[in-house]
Amino acid sequence: MSEKPFWAGKTLMEIQNLDKRVKVTMENGDVFIGKLVRRSRDTDGICSLSMQLDAHRTYLHVFSAESSDTQPIIPSYVDTVELLDDPNYERIEEADDLQEKDIAVMLDGNRYKVTDVEKGRNRFWGRVYGAVGPECIVLGFNAFTYGLRPKPRLPDKPGLWLDKDDNTWVMGENAFPLTCIDAGNWSITRPQFSTDSVQVLNAAPFRLAKAVEA
Repeated sequence: MSEKPFWAGKTLMEIQNLDKRVKVTMENGDVFIGKLVRRSRDTDGICSLSMQLDAHRTYLHVFSAESSDTQPIIPSYVDTVELLDDPNYERIEEADDLQEKDIAVMLDGNRYKVTDVEKGRNRFWGRVYGAVGPECIVLGFNAFTYGLRPKPRLPDKPGLWLDKDDNTWVMGENAFPLTCIDAGNWSITRPQFSTDSVQVLNAAPFRLAKAVEA
């Protein structure tokens, strides 16, 4: 866990817009996992944990603030609130660390796919996340909340895999992939690489090969 809580320095609105699963540990040791939301019945200064318990939707009051634009506090019966890691993304805390293709989440909750970063001017260019057109807008570092960097999929079980260039790799039971340049050049003497090696990471993302592809 980081030295400071993920919600430190954020307004209640920013926390509500995270759209991430969190773990809440109570003073008595009870642990609850869910998403932070603002219910219609809640006031502007309350953020609750939404979770499914025994087939019923349950809400736990986690944060309080004077308004949605102020920094929140947690009630005395809550010990810690931790952001759960998204297995598909690496979290980026500083705007300076943004790279092309990262997803930037801004103070207003909007998300943008980063197309260029101008560190010397404290800004970056982004396309509305999910949009397919070429239109991008310039966004200042001061409006940045956090970023998400998609993790490339790596071979994680035995079988045939295709890399980003459609080269074929095979992963054996010992979790070491054996690469093949093309379908006509198999060789059992080719070097084997671990899934966290530079060679494998540079070939990502991988996808499982279908029988007709392999």
